[in-house]
Amino acid sequence: MKTKWILVMLIALTLAVIAGMTFLKPAAISTSSVAVTQTFQVRGEIRELDPEQKFIRIAHEEIPDYMPAMTMPLPVKDTALFEGLSAGDSVQFELSVTEDDSWISHIRKIAPDNPLASTKLPTSKDFALKNQTERVLPGESFPDFELLDQDGKVIRLSDYRGKAVVLTFIYTRCPLPNFCPLMSKNFADLEQRMNKQFPGRYQLLSITMDPEFDRPEVLKQYAIFYGANTRNWSFATGDSAQIQFVAELSGLTYAWENGVISHDLRTLLIGPDGRLKQVWKSNVWTPYEIQRSVAELFSPEKNRLSAFAHQ
Repeated sequence: MKTKWILVMLIALTLAVIAGMTFLKPAAISTSSVAVTQTFQVRGEIRELDPEQKFIRIAHEEIPDYMPAMTMPLPVKDTALFEGLSAGDSVQFELSVTEDDSWISHIRKIAPDNPLASTKLPTSKDFALKNQTERVLPGESFPDFELLDQDGKVIRLSDYRGKAVVLTFIYTRCPLPNFCPLMSKNFADLEQRMNKQFPGRYQLLSITMDPEFDRPEVLKQYAIFYGANTRNWSFATGDSAQIQFVAELSGLTYAWENGVISHDLRTLLIGPDGRLKQVWKSNVWTPYEIQRSVAELFSPEKNRLSAFAHQ
């Protein structure tokens, strides 16, 4: 009788556990993360088309509750969207935005006499810095420059002679997820890859476009946020003239518009000999791609590349 009672209790306990698991299952499903995509309908004027780098630079109207009117290079995932478009076209486009990405998902030309004509849009003169320094071309020596790192220490490009230097431009208040935040996420990945493959033979350098706000102490916190090892990855600031000098050498265009910085993208690879090796003009590069380019600097033989795992 006692044995029977124990058996009944075990069965009841088992049923209770099963019932509890069934009850909890919907809750577990409901807490799974789901990517939320916002879409905005926007009008603007095309300034530049770059199918190879997959972006369209557009001077666009204000996007309420998201972005002021400005001129920006916006990513395009579907290259078919470039068909039939030209610089100077007035367009209506759909901008899709997630927590980590943004891109033009649809675009069509609109008539020049559209009400867009009455909207005051930024012109290239409004947003482009006048180049007074000649841009460095691949194969040319990159001039030396002096900035301050996240610790307030003076750094110079010449400090890294003998190393592969990967240089990009960011600012800590950048609102677009696939501009500065994406660059910094990719640099965090790149740092780990390079440290495994080329320890002591590389330097990453993120230069701010907002030196008035991004002082060394701000960049130091930014470095901590992205988990940077600042022995290999420096964050640099300086005065406006210093920043502009490096930007112009790199072919970077940026300017303040309506409280944010309108800018394009530049990531540079400078070789151990101080010569510019490669320039990426968009955000479509991957950490693996730059790692491979660095490998070619140190080990030109193609069979050495097979050592990498393309993830």
